[in-house]
Amino acid sequence: MNKREIIALTLLKEISNKDKIFFINNFESIDHILNSKAGKNLKNTFDKQGLFGSTNEYFDKADQQLELAKENNSSIVTINSDDYPELLKTIPNPPPVLFIKGNLQMPDIVSVSIVGTRKATHYGRLVVERFVGDLVRNKVIITSGMAYGIDSYAHKETIDSNGITYSVIASGLDKISTDRARKLSNQILEKNGCIISSYPFGVTALPPYFIQRNRIISGLSKATIVIESDKKGGSLWTAKFAVEQNRDLFAVPGNIFEPKCTGTNRLIEKNMAIPALNIDQVLNHIGFKEVEIKKDEKEIDFSNNTEETIFSVLSFEPKHVDDIANESKLPVPEVVTNLLTMEFSSLVRQLPGNLYIRNTN
Repeated sequence: MNKREIIALTLLKEISNKDKIFFINNFESIDHILNSKAGKNLKNTFDKQGLFGSTNEYFDKADQQLELAKENNSSIVTINSDDYPELLKTIPNPPPVLFIKGNLQMPDIVSVSIVGTRKATHYGRLVVERFVGDLVRNKVIITSGMAYGIDSYAHKETIDSNGITYSVIASGLDKISTDRARKLSNQILEKNGCIISSYPFGVTALPPYFIQRNRIISGLSKATIVIESDKKGGSLWTAKFAVEQNRDLFAVPGNIFEPKCTGTNRLIEKNMAIPALNIDQVLNHIGFKEVEIKKDEKEIDFSNNTEETIFSVLSFEPKHVDDIANESKLPVPEVVTNLLTMEFSSLVRQLPGNLYIRNTN
C-alpha cells in the first residue's frame, strides 16, 4: 500500500487503529481491501466516509497532508517505511503514520524518555540536569513531551549539553500553541533533533490527545525515567504505557513530604518502577557495557577559608542566605560577598529568593 493510500486510510475515523494496522500489513492497496471479504463488510463505512466515492474526499485530504508537509519542511512516515522507528513498531497498535519535522536518528541509537511534573522542584531540576548530562555523554537521545516543567527542562538541558532530543506533541506540527513551545521546538531542530506527532496538520491539541502522545513517548524509548509526579500526574500515563510495552521503567525517589514526589514514590512502592539512583545504573540495566558519567571534582580550589566554610554548609538542597550565615557563623554581608565570588567561580548557584546550592556543573 503506498503512502497516499495509507494516509487516506488513517484519516478515516470510523475504523479502529487496530483494523488500519491490519489492512496496511495485509493488503497491497485500497482496491485489494475493497475486493476482500473484510473490505466488503466495511464497504458502507468506506462509502460513507467518501474514501471510494466519486469525489475521492479522503484521497484529496491525503494529498493536502502531503502538500502541507512540504510547506512545513516536514515529512510523513508510514509504518511500512524503513524510516519508521523500529522500536515503536513493537508496541500494541502503533500509530500507522508519523508526522516528522527534523531528523530521526539511526535505529541503533538508544532513546530514553524523561517525564515528570509541570511544577518541578529545585530537586527535580537538579536531577534532570545531572541525568541528562550523563545520558548525553553516552550518546543517548532524550525523548519527552515539551510540556512545561520536567519535560521542557529535559529538552533544554539536552540542547545545552549538545545532545539530541525528540519531542512528541499532541497536535499537528503546525499547531504548536504557545510561543514558549514554538521557541523550544526551533531549538530542538537546530540541534539536529526532531518534533514528532501522530496527528495530521491542522489538528489542535485536546486533552485526550496527550494520552496518545504519552504512549508514543514511551514507545520510542528503551527506558522511561519519571522525575517527580503527583499521585495523578500525567507522566504516570507514560509510566503505565512503558510497563504495558515491556519497557524498563525507572522512578527517581523523592521527599516523602513533597506532594510532587507522591507518584514516583508510589511507583517504586508498588514495584512498578526501579529506583533511579544514577545514570550508570539505568544504562547498565538496559544493556550498556561501558558507561561514561560525570566525575565529581577531586579537589576544589577556594580563594580563602571563608569560601570553604560557606561551601561546607551548602548542599543540593536550596538554602537561604540568612540560613547560610547562621550555620557558618559568619556575618550576612561577608557571606553575600563570598557567595558572589563563588558564583563567578561556578562553585555555587543562586536560585530565586536568595537561595543557594552547590553547583552541579
